[in-house]
Amino acid sequence: MLWGRTLLEFWKTATTILAPILLCPLVFYIGTSEAKCGFVILLMAVFWVSDAVPLPVTALLPVVLLPLFGIMTTDAVCITYLKESNMMFIGSLIVAISVEKCNLHQRIALKALITIGTSPRLLMLGLMLPTMFLSMWISNTATTSMMVPIVEAIVTELDEEMASQNEVEDGEKERKKQQKNKQRIRVMLFLAVAYAANNGGVGTLTGTGPNLVFKGMIGTLFGSQTPINFASWMAFAMPTVIVNLLLCWLWLQIYFIGMPWKKSALKFGNKDAIKNLLVKKYQDLGPMTFQQMAVLGHFIVLILLWFFREPRFLPGWGDMFLEEVTDLCGNVKHSQMVDDASSSMFIVFLLFIFPSELSFWPFTTWKESRSSKALLDWPYVQKRFPWGVAILFGGGFALASASKKSGLSDWVGNELKVLDALPDWAMVVVICVLTAFVTEITSNVATANILLPVLAEVAHATGTNPLYLMIPATVTCSYAFMLPVATPPNAIAHEASGMKTSQMMAVGFVMNIVCITVNMLAINTYGVTMFGLDQYPEWANMSRITSASQC
Repeated sequence: MLWGRTLLEFWKTATTILAPILLCPLVFYIGTSEAKCGFVILLMAVFWVSDAVPLPVTALLPVVLLPLFGIMTTDAVCITYLKESNMMFIGSLIVAISVEKCNLHQRIALKALITIGTSPRLLMLGLMLPTMFLSMWISNTATTSMMVPIVEAIVTELDEEMASQNEVEDGEKERKKQQKNKQRIRVMLFLAVAYAANNGGVGTLTGTGPNLVFKGMIGTLFGSQTPINFASWMAFAMPTVIVNLLLCWLWLQIYFIGMPWKKSALKFGNKDAIKNLLVKKYQDLGPMTFQQMAVLGHFIVLILLWFFREPRFLPGWGDMFLEEVTDLCGNVKHSQMVDDASSSMFIVFLLFIFPSELSFWPFTTWKESRSSKALLDWPYVQKRFPWGVAILFGGGFALASASKKSGLSDWVGNELKVLDALPDWAMVVVICVLTAFVTEITSNVATANILLPVLAEVAHATGTNPLYLMIPATVTCSYAFMLPVATPPNAIAHEASGMKTSQMMAVGFVMNIVCITVNMLAINTYGVTMFGLDQYPEWANMSRITSASQC
């Protein structure tokens, strides 16, 4: 018993010490470059999954271990930590912080709630739609945190309404029934917000961590000729996001309220009182300020720059900045010199110099002119920015580069050729189910970092388009609906609502199945046409040829 208690108390220390000892035969017994790279990847995977060491700290290990094992130089490793995808993440998150600072996101959410309606079913939809939209552009955590006080205010108003309606009703049985009714309403609304945030992040490349990891991995492993960009990802992902949101809305109704054509199983308060509450909260924000309009304008410009850089259905503005690239085989191709990170950083620069109010001439008299603060200031960004996530991305990109450089990628590909016996669709089902399970218990970014390079090698070994395996896995990394620890929105909803973990698991299990099914249908229907998934692409072949210096 004493040993058991000691292990429970010091399990993190034990994991940190035992993991490298158990894996050391890879370094000292096998000793090949591939084995040494495997040691680094497996060690980081153990630390990421167990959370024995903070995730960003584990992500720094490649800077230490890869040069010591002679796989990559320190300079080469460090460069991978600020790849284009990471700079795009930094830029998009700073723009999102500017939206939060001026309270524009709360104005959008309240306006949507007032417009959609306040009947029980419409109220839930009114919470889910703005949450989904906002989580496409700002972090899921910030979106959910912003919606918590709005949901709390609605629930409080419902409680007061129901209390006033039931003043004449006495009895212990009736009070217990009323309390159970209140709790079910709380759980339903908070789950609606959390699930909408998890789902909405899938819609854009910048919406959630795994999407950006995917973009960076594709660039690292296959170069810039892949069909993945902001516009193509959004065109693929948005239909699944909308369908999943509607199915989630329907499932939460069935679970908590009952069938849409039947009488509600929950007793709600007066919907007019709820609408008045929302209108009052919206009016308390005051008229839209110049700062909010300016931030909204910059935000819209950024989206347009992302979308029309390379829209593929017409020439993009990025085609004005081309360079000739000659590969090792002597083939000449033209590629854009700008990527989405350039657009992000351009808007970020403008946010730090654009005025937040028109307090100077010619918008006021010369005598009354005074300097105006910029839309954003660095101390505010420094406090709000999750620097650890940026490091986590970099650690994953470093591992992908090391796998390619050490030859581990080729070794894994050869070993996984046995999977060629499985139909492609069956491989995708297995991948999605395993990913959904793993991402419930570990960081979705860490899951993507570990899984995506392996899937790229599986695709090569089986002659499958890499996107056919990597896109469903990336999307499924965000489908973590069952446990509070799976995502920050889940944790926030669990804490704020006071729900039981078993209840979240019961609702979330069905959501996992629904989202994986929709994901499978999307990748096997219009995804095939959009990305040419029915054949092994030339860009994947060329990356193999050039990396091997063969023509």
